[in-house]
Amino acid sequence: MVRVDDYAHHVGRHCGSTSLRNLAGHYGWGYDEETCFGLAAGLGFTYFEVDESPHRGFFGRPPRLEPAFFDRLAIDVDRHEGGDWETTLERIRTAVAAGDPALVFTDIYYLDYFGTDTHFAPHALLCVGIDEEAETALLSDSEFDELQEVSLERLRAAMASDHVLPLRNRHIVVADPEPDRTLADAAPEAIAEMAGTMLEPNDQDRDTGFGTQGIEGIRRLAEDLPSWVDLENPRWTVRFAYQNVERRGTGGGAFRRLYADFLERAADAVPALPDDAPSRMHDIAADWTAVGETLAEASERADPEAMRPALVDAGESIRDLADREERLYGELRAELA
Repeated sequence: MVRVDDYAHHVGRHCGSTSLRNLAGHYGWGYDEETCFGLAAGLGFTYFEVDESPHRGFFGRPPRLEPAFFDRLAIDVDRHEGGDWETTLERIRTAVAAGDPALVFTDIYYLDYFGTDTHFAPHALLCVGIDEEAETALLSDSEFDELQEVSLERLRAAMASDHVLPLRNRHIVVADPEPDRTLADAAPEAIAEMAGTMLEPNDQDRDTGFGTQGIEGIRRLAEDLPSWVDLENPRWTVRFAYQNVERRGTGGGAFRRLYADFLERAADAVPALPDDAPSRMHDIAADWTAVGETLAEASERADPEAMRPALVDAGESIRDLADREERLYGELRAELA
């Protein structure tokens, strides 16, 4: 087996930001998970419709979180997407042998240690070992206390999944581990970028063709939510929505709690940050958690029509949250852009 020496595995709140935090520990960048999340402009929103179950859903993070972190700190990386599995595996093996964890993007359905029958992607983790004789990979996954071993065949399937978001063997390897920018340089720009893309999603996010982005996506969720009772399996759709608020690596409050913690940490490095921004984001996170609780309760109702009043209430709360987020992001963009 080739394996990254002296790699320290840590669990965390979100797969992408935990993987970035573990890279930060490995390369000595000195950033905790919350700071990695914020420097990646990690807060976002995408509301989507898909043909397969759960048919409707949303993510509280942007599509480009991990690449944005490296861009913001001017860390040189090799990014790859597409290409055949043999080339991908050789690239990962070469990186691991050189002491560089490979950041890979997966669908948890194919990772046996999750034991799930639900497709969920992209799930980011680090590959830190390859044993070609045993045909296994060693993975550092934010959800588990210990490193996890999977067959190369299952890793191949997980990295090639076309469910939810097509992955196409997407992976990133650090080429030069020396950042060219400091927290004081990067944090104001990262906050302004987050605010700007929530208010006006950029062309790169829109061009993914997947879902409705930003504040517009939150408002579309609020409008559509009561109609979910007419879907094929509304209880599962609503349960899945609850999970995307409070579980599935969100850090709670649809990622808003994680971002509120970042704003607290960044305050000294960003003098222009409004004093009340962290507390307002904490309040927003708490109210998203309350929405999640409403959705969880609604998902327990066997009669879809009995779910409708709760979904109407949740939609009204989400509409109010969209207004509050829009005001906060407008102020952040005005102060920091």
